[in-house]
Amino acid sequence: MRGQADERTRKKKRKQSGRSLVLLLVLLGAAMSAVLLGWRYYLRQIQQDGIAGYASDQTYDRHYVMIADDSSSLLWQDIYQNAKRAAVECGAYLELLNDWESVEYELTDYMNIAVASKVDGIIVKPDGTVKMRQAINAAEAAGIPVITVLEDDSASDRTSFVGVNSYQLGTVYGTQILSCVDADTRQITVLLNRSDAGKDLVYKQLRATVQEGLARGQTIGINSLTNTPGSFFGAEELLRNLLQDEAQRPDILVCINETDSECAYYAMVDYNQVGSVKLIGYYQTERMLAAVQKGIVPIVITLDTAQLGTCSIEALEEYYSMGYVSSYFSVDLDIITQENVQQFLETETS
Repeated sequence: MRGQADERTRKKKRKQSGRSLVLLLVLLGAAMSAVLLGWRYYLRQIQQDGIAGYASDQTYDRHYVMIADDSSSLLWQDIYQNAKRAAVECGAYLELLNDWESVEYELTDYMNIAVASKVDGIIVKPDGTVKMRQAINAAEAAGIPVITVLEDDSASDRTSFVGVNSYQLGTVYGTQILSCVDADTRQITVLLNRSDAGKDLVYKQLRATVQEGLARGQTIGINSLTNTPGSFFGAEELLRNLLQDEAQRPDILVCINETDSECAYYAMVDYNQVGSVKLIGYYQTERMLAAVQKGIVPIVITLDTAQLGTCSIEALEEYYSMGYVSSYFSVDLDIITQENVQQFLETETS
């Protein structure tokens, strides 16, 4: 009997050891995947940019990375260039992880690459997913400070947020909508994007601001439409249906990101709704500035990308120099109209 008990004990220990080995192999596999993913990314970048881009006599005290959800957009390019200049002034190197043409990588993959590369800091726009929150927490656990920009994830362990909070952005949009409301306004539609993490809070505050600011007895419908992220043609189809259907066509159309604004402008022109629908756009792209100058678009709300880029680097530098940093850096918003659009056009061409 004792021999049988000993045999059962040995089998139990072997089974536990087997489970521990499997768990260890899974963990090692995940770690190797992150490292290999990082190597594949850097090899691809060397092939694209040439070895000269990675070999330089310049030395830096720290290596930061910026992870964008759409690095090809003018908004992100402006943020990166401003942040890069601020980093150089601080003796740091800022790299933009931007291989978004590859379907192999997700936002969290780039987070894993950054952590596996042992960078000194990460600047990223979170997408509001649990997976991203876990990636931010993993970076912080590895001793890498994470600065969230444009969108925040206060439930994560991020070090600091640089941008405009949803309440403030919603209030600004609501105020500008009210400036476009007239006696004939009956319907307002807000185009949202599923990838914008704080969109629901922005819309809620926008709606509240408009409703509170309407004249007594004035009733205006306010609704939202949500576009699939990364799909220009998806937005185009959604806008075509919206603008061609007279029953649901809004008097004021509001966009809260750069891509949707451009798409909405093209749709208004294509479907002959210029003058019938007032578009409130986002960010100072060349197209949006020209549209404001011509009176096609009454208002564009834009972000101070110079301030955002600089503050992102300052937050990281402050963390390393003092050991702590403010949890929130507010960035200014500008309102572009026909009265001041020339100032922005001159800035773009200078």
